[in-house]
Order: sequence, then C-alpha cells, then structure tokens
Amino acid sequence: MRRRLAFALAAILALAGCSSGTGRPDHPPPPPPAAPDAGATAVEPDREAEIEKLADDLLARAAQHEPEVSKLLQQIAAQVGGQLAGFEFRLKKRDSLLRKIHTVLHGDPKLAVPDVVINDALRYTLQVEDTPPGKHAEAIKKALAALEAAGHKVVKVKNYWPKGDNYSGVNSVLEMKDGLQWELQFHTAESFRIQHRDHELYEEMRKDDTPVESRRELYKKLSAPWEKVPIPKDMLVPKALHPAEEIIQRPPP
Repeated sequence: MRRRLAFALAAILALAGCSSGTGRPDHPPPPPPAAPDAGATAVEPDREAEIEKLADDLLARAAQHEPEVSKLLQQIAAQVGGQLAGFEFRLKKRDSLLRKIHTVLHGDPKLAVPDVVINDALRYTLQVEDTPPGKHAEAIKKALAALEAAGHKVVKVKNYWPKGDNYSGVNSVLEMKDGLQWELQFHTAESFRIQHRDHELYEEMRKDDTPVESRRELYKKLSAPWEKVPIPKDMLVPKALHPAEEIIQRPPP
C-alpha cells in the first residue's frame, strides 16, 4: 500500500509541474497560503496531522484514478463536440486542498476530520459551444449519461445559469465506485473566459476578513459582466439536464 501511495504522490508532483498556459477559470494556480485570520484558534498538532493525512490520501486516490477518468472524458468531449478546458489543473494542489479542508472544519468545528468530504481533488471542465442552439444542454445530458454508463454516480448537478448573480455555468459532482468524489464543470467559451478573468476578485469576496460592504461591491462588479453572456438554449428548463439538477441563483452577500 505504501508503495502504491508513494507512486501516486509522485504522479501528483509530476502533473502539478505542468505549464499553466491558459488557466482553468475555476482552478488557477493557487495563491500563497494566507495568513491565519485574526483571533483564529490554532489547530492542535494531532488534528493537523489528521488533516494532512486526509489531504494526502485524497490526492493519492485522485492521482490513481486520473488517467482513466481523463481518457474517458477526452472520449466524451470528442463525442459531444467539445473540449477539456484547463486540463492542466485537473489535480488540485496540496496547499489548496489543505486550505479547503481547514475552511470546512472552521465552518463546523465539531466535524471529525475523516468525515470531511472534498469533491474536487480531481476536477475537470468540459467546454461546449451552444452552436447550433441547444447543443450545450444536449452535450451535458449526453456527457452525464455516458459517465453513469461507465460506473460514475451523479451526486449533484448545480445549474448556475440564471441571470442576476456573479457566476454562470453548471457544476456537477460525481462519485466513483470506491467512493471518491470528483468535479466536472460545463462551460461555454465565454463563461469560461469570464470566470477565469475575474477569479481573483471572486476569491477576495469570499475571504472571511473582507468587510461586508466590500463584499457587496465586489459582488456587483463580478455580476455585471454575466448580464451580457448568452444563456444557452434550454438551460433553464427544470431537470432538463439530469434528474439531480438544481437551478440555483447565488444571493448577494
């Protein structure tokens, strides 16, 4: 087992060294670790060790599954007339994963570390244009059906295409037979471009120490460009993409 984990971690390091190129909008190279929030309680050494073990286990499992999932998604992308965007960021960086685990535990201090569920240690974006109209929605349906046929359970399909907020796209969570959850987002070229361009502002808005008024101003600034992004045909028809689909509008801070 140790030899397999060591091999998987070596694969992570090799993939993490990929050139950034055209960055994935939702997963750009992670920023330097942020300083602890004022007044934050230090994590006990034993709990921190648990957190690091969880992160390393998730990354090892993600690296183990990555080749087969990447191959399957490349086939699906070709079948639906799309492409995998930001492919070089398919494995989450360790420091980013550790921050996310800490954020989950900060929100629920009573949660045991082994019970933390992280669904994007392995993540992808399938970019498909809506030409002709309806192609984008149809591609999502076909992609999710193909993944289910290959043994992946569709856990969530969150459709963020309603106007009036700071993000548009479809975020799905899938689960492998061994229980590892992973993320697949669906975008058009324009929604992909805007999300990537405004990622730093989005991260600033999400920080715990960003004042509420500043968050509201950032939300307005982030929301404005999305008003000009065309909504793909049939994207707002309830359950049109998958029975697990939820149509969601993000509320302002």
